[in-house]
Amino acid sequence: RQARQTSPGLDPSQPDFVTMLARAAALVLVGLHIPCCFSQEFLSSSEAQSQAQQVAFLAQLEEIFGSGHREATESRLEEITLALQPTFVSLPKNARGTVSASSARYMLHRLLVQRHGWHVKGLAPQGGNWSASSPGLGMGSHLPKGLLDLIEKQLAHDDFDLREVAVLSATVETLVHGEVVGRVQSTYEVLRKDPKSSLRTKEAMQLIDTYMTMFIAGYNISQYTTSQAHRQRENIVMSWDYWAHTHHLIRKMQGMVAPGMSEFSLSDIVKILEAVHERLGRHIDERNCGDMEKRLLRIEEADGTGRARLSDFYSSYLNGTWQFRERIDYLRQLGVLDESDPSVPRVIIPNYLNMQANCLNVSSFYDLCCIDSCDDLFGQLERQIGAPHATPEEIIGLVSALPSAHVPGSRILSDALVKKLHEVAEHHEGQVPLHGRLFAQWMHFAYPRECSYPHVAGTTKLMS
Repeated sequence: RQARQTSPGLDPSQPDFVTMLARAAALVLVGLHIPCCFSQEFLSSSEAQSQAQQVAFLAQLEEIFGSGHREATESRLEEITLALQPTFVSLPKNARGTVSASSARYMLHRLLVQRHGWHVKGLAPQGGNWSASSPGLGMGSHLPKGLLDLIEKQLAHDDFDLREVAVLSATVETLVHGEVVGRVQSTYEVLRKDPKSSLRTKEAMQLIDTYMTMFIAGYNISQYTTSQAHRQRENIVMSWDYWAHTHHLIRKMQGMVAPGMSEFSLSDIVKILEAVHERLGRHIDERNCGDMEKRLLRIEEADGTGRARLSDFYSSYLNGTWQFRERIDYLRQLGVLDESDPSVPRVIIPNYLNMQANCLNVSSFYDLCCIDSCDDLFGQLERQIGAPHATPEEIIGLVSALPSAHVPGSRILSDALVKKLHEVAEHHEGQVPLHGRLFAQWMHFAYPRECSYPHVAGTTKLMS
């Protein structure tokens, strides 16, 4: 399966690229003067000081990427902060009004998936546990050592305010930007193109297509010769079912970013590919994951529980649905099986869609995975509730009116669902924690095709 491929990814031995990544991320953090331990004095610092630090950060980013990137970053920080705010408000906080490192990881993960479809390596929970025990908020093993040492030193604390999480999000996006630049430079080198010269349209589009086919396949282009890279591009164009859709996205971004151009500089090509990267995750989710979901819903049991009998799952593979062939023990380890009735095991459809094995291993920093449609539903509840807890009555009113792709709005929830929610509240003094496992479990039964069933932490594994 294409999604199952592993690869060496981006070559970390390229000194210019590693140096650029380390400098960019260091400036993101150091430019904001984030101390290792956030005191109350820092948390209550003036807005003027905060603005001055942000200006310093943006000025130093400008030294690396130019004024155009500074303007984009400045706009992105504001947008990121606004996007994070509903989730931040809905999470439990300490006496200083900050969230834990595990909550910060959760916020980062949610934001980057919703914005780009990026599952940053190390941020996703291991076995359903959002523990922040690993360094660098879980990204340590995927960063250059110098950068890892910096992040470990700067983030040696367990409380984050909204602005700090927004800065970390901008850091990740900056790292991905640097990776795009490094990959483009490698593509120029392998295809023997002069990065100082402009390319005519045909040459530029061939270079972009080569970049994208190698990226989607998870191949490190610097390990290929010119003829091998051309051959791999042609093979992927011919064999990958969804290439035509991706090719359409590339040309659409070209028309938006560089309309009417007949010659393209390296900078122009980077801008086009950055625009593609911004949208590629959602594009693949709509095409690849949407197709997979349709195939699963064709074999769903008639009662609409978001489950398909395992026997039907395997029968569909024999009848031509090539994806559905995983071993039963593999599905069990991933938390995809419902074995409440051992005689009739069932595949939980959203759990299957969201399993790590369906991701494209495309980058040294992130994978492209199916976007969890339940996050959109949670996001709407977060915005409307605006607190970490709510009463059962408030949630019932909101969920009854909240439609999804498969559930109509203005519905009447079943007595069983209402009873389950009240039982959750009984464990928490009449309030339902929005980010607890029991409420996530309740959301699965309220939206069985959208929301994964949350297993107890440690009972499932992330596997590729």
